[in-house]
Amino acid sequence: MSTQLFELIQRINLATFWMNQIIPLFQIAFGAFGNLFNIIVFTRRNLRTNPCAIYFLAISWNVNLLQKSVFVCKLQVIGQYVPSSLMLWFPTLASIDRFLSSSKTRRFRRLSTPSIARRVSLGIGVVFVLLHVHIFVFVESLWTGYELVCTILSYDYFIFFNFFGPIVACVLPLALVFIFGLLIVHNAHNRVVADTDIARNDRLRSSNRQLTTMLIFQVLITILISFPYAGTCMYYAFGLIMTRHRPSILEQVVYNCASNLALLLYTTNATIGFYIYTLTGSNFRLEAKRCLHTGRRWLVEKMGLVRFLRSEPQPTLVNTTSPGTINVITVHTKTENNMYFTKVNIQNK
Repeated sequence: MSTQLFELIQRINLATFWMNQIIPLFQIAFGAFGNLFNIIVFTRRNLRTNPCAIYFLAISWNVNLLQKSVFVCKLQVIGQYVPSSLMLWFPTLASIDRFLSSSKTRRFRRLSTPSIARRVSLGIGVVFVLLHVHIFVFVESLWTGYELVCTILSYDYFIFFNFFGPIVACVLPLALVFIFGLLIVHNAHNRVVADTDIARNDRLRSSNRQLTTMLIFQVLITILISFPYAGTCMYYAFGLIMTRHRPSILEQVVYNCASNLALLLYTTNATIGFYIYTLTGSNFRLEAKRCLHTGRRWLVEKMGLVRFLRSEPQPTLVNTTSPGTINVITVHTKTENNMYFTKVNIQNK
């Protein structure tokens, strides 16, 4: 191996190392903040009755377990793969819900309800747990000398899992979300709503339009940052496993760097929802501001800082001493936004 090739491999390995050290820190910080706000906002009264908002809420949850025993090792793998597989399925379900709600057929529109959305969200979680039950059989714990790691010892199952995982978690939901995204646009251009229905449901339809806009932007970004992960997985499954190709050291290092970057982009789907909704949904921004205002008021009351705030001015009366002159009453009123305005009442006596 030449010196230049060795130095190139070292640089790529170093870049991969620092990429895995730095990017997850930002994902954890911004993802925890954003998903916490998503949970708070989408559980408020104005949004929790919308089925699409329920799917947005489901995206904000994730779970991970620790490796400490053989059983927990198997459980940890399921706890890792099930949420990561569901990461793209909830936007897919939201796309299906938007398609149903925008359909001309009343029978389809009746399927877009909060109760159905809750049942589907729970049901798909159960289905994906059942789909990954085979992990309990084939995944084993292996002691490497200093730590316990979970791995797949069966080569046949290893081939199956490298096809099963990417197809279920990435390829299939991306295909469905693309198809239903096109159907949503088609329904939006062709649906005709009666005037009476518009007058009665104008506010609801405005909220639905904003949720649809939020969903479309999320779908586009999801497709954009998930395709590299699907591509690297398919390359590994077809290009390396099926053809039994033995890559060179440089090829292996480049693939490791590319696959790590693609995986980090893919997991970013779980962290960017709040920021997409904030940029594209005015109702979401309004609810977020209300949450911040409520939280600030609660914090001020709990910390006993109310007495240090500016007290609300009391009405003042300016009166003349002579009869038949003018009474001027100046009233300072505090609004909901902590702004003061002055009202002057002039009376003749």
